[in-house]
Amino acid sequence: MGLIQFSIDVDDLVAREEIGKADFVTFDGRVIATDTVLKNDRLACVRDRTDSSKLRLLCNLGDRQVVTQTTSLRESQNLYPLEIELARGELYRLRNFYFLWTGAGLKSNPVLDQKIAEAQKLFCSAIFATDGPAFAMKSLELTQAAVDMLVREYVKQRITFRQQRIQHFPMSVGCRLSAVPPKPEEFLETFTGVLIKTRWRELEPTDGDYHWDDLDALVDWTCSNGLFCIGGPLLDLSSNCFPEWMQQWKGDLKNLQCFTSDFVETVVSRYVGRIRHWEVVCGANCGGSNNLSEEDRLNLIVRAIDAAQEVDEQIQISLRVIQPWGEYLSTTENRLAPIQFVDTLRRSGATISEVNLDLRFGSGDLCSMPRDMLNVSQLLDHWSLLQLPLNIMAALPETSHPAFCEDFGKQVAWQTQQMEQLALMCLAKERVTGFYCLNWADCTVHDQPLVDMNEALHPAVSRIAAMERLHWPVSP
Repeated sequence: MGLIQFSIDVDDLVAREEIGKADFVTFDGRVIATDTVLKNDRLACVRDRTDSSKLRLLCNLGDRQVVTQTTSLRESQNLYPLEIELARGELYRLRNFYFLWTGAGLKSNPVLDQKIAEAQKLFCSAIFATDGPAFAMKSLELTQAAVDMLVREYVKQRITFRQQRIQHFPMSVGCRLSAVPPKPEEFLETFTGVLIKTRWRELEPTDGDYHWDDLDALVDWTCSNGLFCIGGPLLDLSSNCFPEWMQQWKGDLKNLQCFTSDFVETVVSRYVGRIRHWEVVCGANCGGSNNLSEEDRLNLIVRAIDAAQEVDEQIQISLRVIQPWGEYLSTTENRLAPIQFVDTLRRSGATISEVNLDLRFGSGDLCSMPRDMLNVSQLLDHWSLLQLPLNIMAALPETSHPAFCEDFGKQVAWQTQQMEQLALMCLAKERVTGFYCLNWADCTVHDQPLVDMNEALHPAVSRIAAMERLHWPVSP
């Protein structure tokens, strides 16, 4: 049992509503769950391991909420000053990527160099001055501004470099649909791909009685318009995807595997030759509300993938990873980090052609905590080690920060900017082959639609379309 404690001098630095998702990460990327208690000006973190590791938690920095991290800390009887340790960790992260990228050919600029120097000077003042936490906060905020500038330079120069090597980016831009959109021209003007929703509860509401009409119409419309198509998820383990008539079998793994395999075979067989990419499972890494252990989920996925490939050996199998930074490890009994879960599947013999990373940012059970684009870049590089194509599943981000909750127009502008930055980051990464928005017009609890009840388009749609016109110009 390990205990690390911090003192906090700045009010409202820590986002208290998300303190339960704080965790530690080791130098090799392993996530260590922690029980975190925030009381007055003290933060206590109790862990079941004693490894030196970095604290990650959500903080309020000016008008933004973002996950920040310390450097690697060891257990100590003394209190660590949280503001100074976060400033140290974020400055280290900035300088590390600055020298890594400039060493690989990135061209910096005087303004960025000056910001980094000023942030470092403020951090030195935080170490030696009596008012250390105040200087640390100034350093932390300036470091975040420098991070944003560094990422913009990286993305711009990486995209330019890729454009010089290839004429057309091999990345599809799509959106999830559950039915043919009422105004298809708006969809077709922006997106070249479709994530076709296949929910078991709706397809087979009673045992053996399939309702195909809506799904058939959507597949016909997708194929007739020449859109790239991914079907799925066939099994959504991040929520209770099983039909009501399956409830009596939820505790019987053997029968559960038989029913799920039969469902997968039936759906894939119906669309052989029309849908060649299938997202077989969503959210298996965290488990959701289905009360299946990690071992049970691994076995279930292997059987489902085998069932799909028995129908068509040429199909491309993908699975979606929920909370790819591993926040769920602090609130569940899971032990495998997201990338370890996928790697374990591959080692067990499952053939996985693509990995879909769910990058929904917000406070929901399926969301990741807000991250800056440097964290996103690091995540994509980390998953690229699997040497598999990556698809990014994104949704309009949520925020509980008062600066956005009280001003709807400002919130919409911020959401649009975040979606554009995420899409551009995907363009900068060679392993990313798809960028998909998770909700076009469905009324859901978790994902804000791109088309509201008045059939008005979110500005993010036009921004994505403009990005495509810029980077996928039509030949004259």
